[in-house]
Amino acid sequence: RNLRETASLLISASVAPLVLSLWPVVDEGLRFELWDWLPGISLVFELEPLGLLFASVAALLWPVTTLYAIGYMRGNLQRNQTRFYFFFALAIAAALWIAFSGNLVTLFIGYEILTLSTWPLVTHAGNERAKRGGHIYLGLLLTTSIGLFLPAIVWTSVLAGGTDFTPGGMLAGQASTATLTVLFALYMFGIGKAALFPFHRWLPS
Repeated sequence: RNLRETASLLISASVAPLVLSLWPVVDEGLRFELWDWLPGISLVFELEPLGLLFASVAALLWPVTTLYAIGYMRGNLQRNQTRFYFFFALAIAAALWIAFSGNLVTLFIGYEILTLSTWPLVTHAGNERAKRGGHIYLGLLLTTSIGLFLPAIVWTSVLAGGTDFTPGGMLAGQASTATLTVLFALYMFGIGKAALFPFHRWLPS
């Protein structure tokens, strides 16, 4: 357990300065295309101020929450701690993926990775209550993301002619107020982690 926790602390403590070191070059608009599947569908990461702010918060909180987790997990004699730290690290990686996403396709994939990597954390206790809560969590988040979030992305892509984030907004002058209102609702409710009524039941569960 000492090796596992030392590795968790070292990795989490090393990510924060790496992310913070990007601030001096944030205005250069660095962009990295990892994979181009089809026209308009590609895996793209981009450095911009708002995403870097989100990434910085996640990176700074990671070592702090890791310290807390070590005390909590040891103090409560939790089982399967290696699994916990593995999926915890994967969830942070997914959060950074989302923060640096350069288009909606990359963002959606990162969001799904975040959902799947946090499910083992929700069910970590392994009892019936945790398993039931985990089923509700996974069911609601996958249903909303595939049933609402994904259609919103496809619709946006059709209107904007692509999925890349652009200064001034992807849909500036591309859609009516009514269309934008519907799209806004699809995005808000499609991101089930926001726990907006009526898709909030996973949170108390």
